Amino acid sequence: MKNQIIALLSLLFLTTFTSCTSFLTPAILGNNMGYIPKAMVADSVKMLTNASASFAAAASPSAGTGFELGMANISQSHTFKKANISYGIFGYVGKASGGDKDISEENLKNYLPSFKKSINGVGLRFSAGLHHTSVNRNTDFRYINFENALSFEGGAYTKFRQEVYNNHIPDDVAVTDRRVLWTTGLSTEVIWRVRDNHDFRHAFRFFIGGTPNFANSFRSGIKANDVIRGKNSLGWVFNYFLYIKRFSLSLEMADHVNYAQKISVGYSFQ
Repeated sequence: MKNQIIALLSLLFLTTFTSCTSFLTPAILGNNMGYIPKAMVADSVKMLTNASASFAAAASPSAGTGFELGMANISQSHTFKKANISYGIFGYVGKASGGDKDISEENLKNYLPSFKKSINGVGLRFSAGLHHTSVNRNTDFRYINFENALSFEGGAYTKFRQEVYNNHIPDDVAVTDRRVLWTTGLSTEVIWRVRDNHDFRHAFRFFIGGTPNFANSFRSGIKANDVIRGKNSLGWVFNYFLYIKRFSLSLEMADHVNYAQKISVGYSFQ
């Protein structure tokens, strides 16, 4: 399944983006605003602790750099009559690969040679929102949520980005040396439980936000400069969440600097 996800991502990104510019972006962007499970208003227990594991795949703009990540997530949420608050921590490890395998000496001034580097990082999540409950108490409309993520990225790939950033940059390369990332924005969500079995729940969530001042952190080669001019970090995340007797499944896709997809499985403690 892992190979199928990566192949699907590669096909989608390569057919959609035709620019030859290589972007060296932080690996976690696009996967740092994951879904945080919360108790419903109708639940007798209003606090929910969730632990989950994720596999994430992503590609930088123009598919110049690909990422594969394994993630671990722990969160806790509190649901009140009209509001909710959640916080959590996540960690991740993986690899980044990119560059041109068949590059010649004369093209080194234009492109990056092939590379494969390790990635690791940790992050914090926070969310606070307002909701409305249906008359039959089977549906919660979490109509506005203020969400944030603060992440710290390290590993050989981060050092590689910093080395490229601080030296002569090939003409078709754009790179940021940013390793501390703050992403913020708003989301909306609807969650409902099956009328005849309250242990079965479905949810959809849509987030829109960005990483302040991120676009200004890039340095680029001459040809890539025209590609990144006017760019910003505004992006979106879409989630489907399934909850069955404390076990959960989350499917996620995002366009937030990187183009990303993630699958998570978890367990909730009450």
